[in-house]
Amino acid sequence: GFIDEILRGTNTIERIAASSAVLDAIARRNALCMAATHDIELTRLLRDVFQNLHFSETMDEDGIRFDYLLREGPTRTRNAIRLLQQMGYGQEIIAAAQDNARRFEQTGSWDRL
Repeated sequence: GFIDEILRGTNTIERIAASSAVLDAIARRNALCMAATHDIELTRLLRDVFQNLHFSETMDEDGIRFDYLLREGPTRTRNAIRLLQQMGYGQEIIAAAQDNARRFEQTGSWDRL
């Protein structure tokens, strides 16, 4: 089966916990399963269970465009902060978002803003 954004719209901690349990159970039944997610935690938790693939995107003044070509590994690109820029948010907010993302990438934690 194909699961698109499993448990989307739910709180982060329970979504990651529940999604990883469901996906792990499906994989251990030797079922074919494809799951789409933006939760990088799931890619880390399930790296020994699932093959990780991604699409690449480009951004222009019209928004995001995906090429729909599967590539190995988790995505290395980011686009939410670029969307903030396109939507006209101020530099103070954009800089804060960049700092928050950089801190998370360095520590793997959202401990403080």
